[in-house]
Amino acid sequence: MRLDRLHLWLRGEALGEIEVRRDGRPTLRFTGDATTRYGVGARPLSLSLPLQHGRIEGRSVESFLDGLLPEGAVREQLDDMYGTRTAFELLAYIGAECAGAVQFTRDDSPPGTGSLMPLTDAEVADLVVALPTLDPPGGQPLTASLGGVQAKLLLARTPDGWAWPADGAVSTHIVKPQPYDTTGVQHLVHAEHWAMSVATAVGLSAAVTELAEFAGRPAIVVERFDRRHGIRTHQEDFAQALGLAPSAKYEGALAAEPRLRRVASSAAPLAASAQAFRVRLAEQVTFNAIIGNGDAHSKNYSLTIDENAFYGITPLYDVAPVLHMGPYHHAGHAIDGLVDLRLITRPRLIREAEALGLPARRAAQVVGDVIDRTVMAIDRVPVPNEIDWLPERVRSRLSAFAGE
Repeated sequence: MRLDRLHLWLRGEALGEIEVRRDGRPTLRFTGDATTRYGVGARPLSLSLPLQHGRIEGRSVESFLDGLLPEGAVREQLDDMYGTRTAFELLAYIGAECAGAVQFTRDDSPPGTGSLMPLTDAEVADLVVALPTLDPPGGQPLTASLGGVQAKLLLARTPDGWAWPADGAVSTHIVKPQPYDTTGVQHLVHAEHWAMSVATAVGLSAAVTELAEFAGRPAIVVERFDRRHGIRTHQEDFAQALGLAPSAKYEGALAAEPRLRRVASSAAPLAASAQAFRVRLAEQVTFNAIIGNGDAHSKNYSLTIDENAFYGITPLYDVAPVLHMGPYHHAGHAIDGLVDLRLITRPRLIREAEALGLPARRAAQVVGDVIDRTVMAIDRVPVPNEIDWLPERVRSRLSAFAGE
């Protein structure tokens, strides 16, 4: 029998249903309980999907679902594994554990807690070494999903070691090994861990990372900030918030309405403190630009959404100074009208912070503080031997910002 409906859960509570039209496109209908609890117009699921009576269809629904899934070769592999063609079909198999607090089930029974399958060190190493090929241990089905192009594992860290989250069990960490592709960034995982450590030393909220090696393959291990003590907390990336397909994650320079400003104008009023929201966003934009993150696109910024549908900015994640490691100079988003990191200056960062809604003096203060603290932090953060040359290149870039 053809599957044409999925039940959508948020924090374990029924939020709505996804159905498929005859043309294969998904539609969303929120439950009456959800609209009563939050109110029509509230956005507990996504900035792009306000609660309403009746069905919602179109690009925002499709983009939200696609944004929960891997991209590129990993997505193709999963579609081949399950014989699926659409995000809806694939989420029927791997939608039990997604980014944020979203889950999907085929029936109207609440999602279960799943189970954790203990793994030996050798089994974990085999899983990491095999990536990008996904080969779950012990014949377990794959029931978890996370967006992005880079191959990764979702695992749970327990007092006894690593475990495989089965049947929608909560994962706690993301393991991203160094890609095998020799045309990519060499020592990417080392550079990302170092940059994330610098962000923490600056005083910015950033995902907790560590370096590890699995059977000789280096990897960065990232603690999930959307999981707290085994509980899912909700988030969505900027692409989902703006109703954009993952393939459109990089912004062009000629956008009529710049994305960062759209997020600030739409989400800041829904925050507990609109000013604090704008400050945190301006800090993250500044840090990504000055550190040389050539991959700060719309899937590498995210919003938090709490139980009362208040919005915030997640910790920094996926920050790597790849501008200094190859031809990667796209800022990801337009900053004062520019998307080339090499052309972005301190005055442009200040103007962008003002456009996000900060008063001129506060904008200058926020940008200046991040620059000054980053200059000092670089000298305090240990550098992996593999990239011992990288801090000097970043210092050289920072000197231009500090001197402006």
